[in-house]
Amino acid sequence: MSDQVFERQDFLSAIKNEEFKLAYQPQISLTTGEVVGIEALLRWEHPTKGWVSPADFIPMAEKTGAITDITKWVLKESCKQNKQWHDEGLQKAVISVNISPLDFEQNELYEVIMDTLEETGLAAHYLELEITENAVMSDISNVIYTLKKISKTGVRVAIDDFGKGNSTLVYMRDLPITTVKLDRSFMSDIPYSHKDSTIVKNIIQMCHNLDLQIIAEGVETEEVVTFLALHHCSVAQGFVFSKPMLSNDFEANITHYESKAIEMIYRLEEKVNLRSAQIHDHRFKSLFEQNPDLVCSFSLTGKILSVNPAVAKILGFEQHEVLNKELDVHVHPDDAERTREHFETVVLGGEPDPIDVQLIHKEGGYVSCNVNCFPMRLGERVVGVYSVIKDMTKQKSLEKALIDSEQKYRLITENMSDFLVSVSSEGIIEYASTSNNKLLGYDRSQMEGQLIFNFIAKKDIEHVQEEFKHLFKTKESHYVEARLKDAKGNELWVEAHGNPVLTKDGSISHIIIVSRDITRRKKAELELKQLQRDLKNTLSQQQGMTLKFIKTSRGYVHTLCEGELVRKLGLTPNDVVGQTLYDFVPTKQAKEKEEYYTQAWEGQDASYEAELNGIHYIAKLRPIIENGEVIEVIGSCVDITEKKQLEEELSHY
Repeated sequence: MSDQVFERQDFLSAIKNEEFKLAYQPQISLTTGEVVGIEALLRWEHPTKGWVSPADFIPMAEKTGAITDITKWVLKESCKQNKQWHDEGLQKAVISVNISPLDFEQNELYEVIMDTLEETGLAAHYLELEITENAVMSDISNVIYTLKKISKTGVRVAIDDFGKGNSTLVYMRDLPITTVKLDRSFMSDIPYSHKDSTIVKNIIQMCHNLDLQIIAEGVETEEVVTFLALHHCSVAQGFVFSKPMLSNDFEANITHYESKAIEMIYRLEEKVNLRSAQIHDHRFKSLFEQNPDLVCSFSLTGKILSVNPAVAKILGFEQHEVLNKELDVHVHPDDAERTREHFETVVLGGEPDPIDVQLIHKEGGYVSCNVNCFPMRLGERVVGVYSVIKDMTKQKSLEKALIDSEQKYRLITENMSDFLVSVSSEGIIEYASTSNNKLLGYDRSQMEGQLIFNFIAKKDIEHVQEEFKHLFKTKESHYVEARLKDAKGNELWVEAHGNPVLTKDGSISHIIIVSRDITRRKKAELELKQLQRDLKNTLSQQQGMTLKFIKTSRGYVHTLCEGELVRKLGLTPNDVVGQTLYDFVPTKQAKEKEEYYTQAWEGQDASYEAELNGIHYIAKLRPIIENGEVIEVIGSCVDITEKKQLEEELSHY
């Protein structure tokens, strides 16, 4: 219909009568197969002429000046539709809209876009404007100014049909571009055309270097998909995934097309990864001699075929000393099996992730290395293995130092609610956290600039100074308990962790001290010690006997035995504590008592009468239970010898 002529009024009527339609073509991620973008394409269903090609009416719309009205309509309809899909739960994708060079001449494009986003409610980062290279060249300064203003709102900008029109390479540094769309004319002959393939690879690489997304248009075969994925093209669109669809068809079929795309990407993944010639011999050799890393090649059986001079620096061997030697000879025994599995995977055509291994040095000892292997191919056939081996000794040392440092300072992050000070190497407080006010009653200004020892109780100053010197000598974290003086002159106990912070030359720049108030704990410890002394005195003076025992692998072991009855039985506490019944009681009696011990350990009260060395006594056992388990048993014993004698005398009457 190229012979058809349209006037401005025809286009305005088409907008009014809803003759224009938008077709939507999905843009597919070549990594996941998911829909990540949608291009809105204009279609015209003329009431008498039927469907009119955009190639036929867009130039006339630009010539008559109606293109700006059409652009406004496309922007509004596409943004409204995309927002509706988002609200309905469809994949949140970017909608791309083509912008004419003439849209920049009206100087209202920015306002039109802002009004459209506000009216439709679509977030700015879900809209992308597509401009051609020719549009950029038409009025460079105005286009750059307008696009920079628009891009600040979050709207994305794409160069469409890249490589087809006038080159814009010189302006790409100034344009706020987020995306480059490869022209469809490149897609028909790759990967078979060396020229087209080389151009596409270089454009993709350039876009990655400029941190730009790259979209390939007009992709129609799986071979092209494989090529694009192989060379890290981000996104593609074309008939191989889906044709453009009107909104109703898009909603009904997009899930199906996305599933097919995901299946295709997954199916082609192995083919993509099996690059036919990842490292060509001539490329390998050009980097071989001067490479600071250890570079070598192996036969399929694991023999070293070639090696670069770096082997001397890293492992201490001359080149001729390792040629034709087996791989296993140079690997630490602990890493041998893992290394063989890695090598065999490469021989079978795989490309596993690099592995860390220990290699044997000529002078003894081991060198930490990172090994990355690739298949050496002749066509599709693997004929050997390339390997690049990096010396990781320095990195491993740095990693260890980092781990040590993290462990050293973890205490600080875990106790930031406690009391923290930073102290210089001279003992001057450089920083005091506000929590010190609660602890000591001093403001930060009263502590900072003062000697740390001014806040320590006199009786502990010498001890703390010695610990301070020891920390500087060892350069290791230290722990100390000491008493501090608060603003009122009272003393309080703290536990303090001092952590040295080292400079690059290994000297201490300052010390981070994290302290915690343990006054209550110290008071409780003193009270507990006094109670223990009082209890021991009470038990030693009582007429009966108190005992405790627990169950161990040796049997029931006594942990306490006090009271006057102990001595009546001819024993001392030392004869019982730490011993079982069989250690101080005749075997027969021990077996009888053990039954009662077992009953108590199983959670039941038990009592029994017994006689030892002529003394009769009655014992009562009570289990102590925590969280449903017996943790120990307490027993009390009473002397009933006189009672037994009286009963014996009465029995004779």
